[in-house]
Amino acid sequence: MKIIANPRAGHGRGARNLSALQEAIRRGGYDCSVVATEHPGHATELARRLADAGEPRIAVFGGDGTIGESVDGLVGSETELAILPTGTGNDVARSLDIPRDDLARALDLAERGTARPIDVGRERDRHFVSVLGLGFPTDVADQANRIGWLHGSPAFFVAVYKALGRLRPVPLRIELDDRALSVNCVAVLVQNTPYTGGGLHMAPGAEVDDGQFDVVIVEEIGKLDLMVHFPKTYSGRHFEHRSFSLRRSSRVTIHSPTSMPKMFDGDLCGRTPVEACVVPGGVRIVAPAA
Repeated sequence: MKIIANPRAGHGRGARNLSALQEAIRRGGYDCSVVATEHPGHATELARRLADAGEPRIAVFGGDGTIGESVDGLVGSETELAILPTGTGNDVARSLDIPRDDLARALDLAERGTARPIDVGRERDRHFVSVLGLGFPTDVADQANRIGWLHGSPAFFVAVYKALGRLRPVPLRIELDDRALSVNCVAVLVQNTPYTGGGLHMAPGAEVDDGQFDVVIVEEIGKLDLMVHFPKTYSGRHFEHRSFSLRRSSRVTIHSPTSMPKMFDGDLCGRTPVEACVVPGGVRIVAPAA
């Protein structure tokens, strides 16, 4: 099995963990070879090359952004994807019950587990597995990517409070399958997985194989109100607040009066408008049975 490894994942923890990966491969007696990414987008190139060569299964040693890049190269192919999580958020692994803190178990699952079809989101020429975000989530992702001394949920928790200074409502037009909304929003999260942001249970009912996005809309809310209410996102109780609402749709189009950055699986890339759709069963991912 070929393993695409991102040395920059998790604020450089990927590089420090490469030796641990090699040791786990040796101890398990696995027939694996590791190739490291060298620049943004490189995982897409490597995954596409391996898929074109007929590789039956590859693994990604990295975070959600590296998984998303790899999926860009795999959609439409027969190549299966295994995940060895070593990122900041690891929300794809969390949502699929893939071991996040035990490399040996994750590697064993990658080698011996069964793949299942998973929906992916497509936004123009880019795919995402977990989430596409606008507004406050892009500021949080930017802050989380700057925090080198924390990882996982603590990094995102700190990032939320660092990003509060930029909390601003923006008038958006959101077009779904069966309705159009004009709302003042501080955030929109187009979720494919239940979790985002290093463990925030933003879309508790989301399923990765139902052919629909769970679209979480956060309308105008004050900074203090958000600070007080934010901890409820870890348990999925945030919809108790009137500013949070949920819609389900297989297509989402979003227009903003000014250009806004887009966040794909924790990485910032491109600007509005958003034109996203679900690709049902777009990739086969190795994971425990649903």
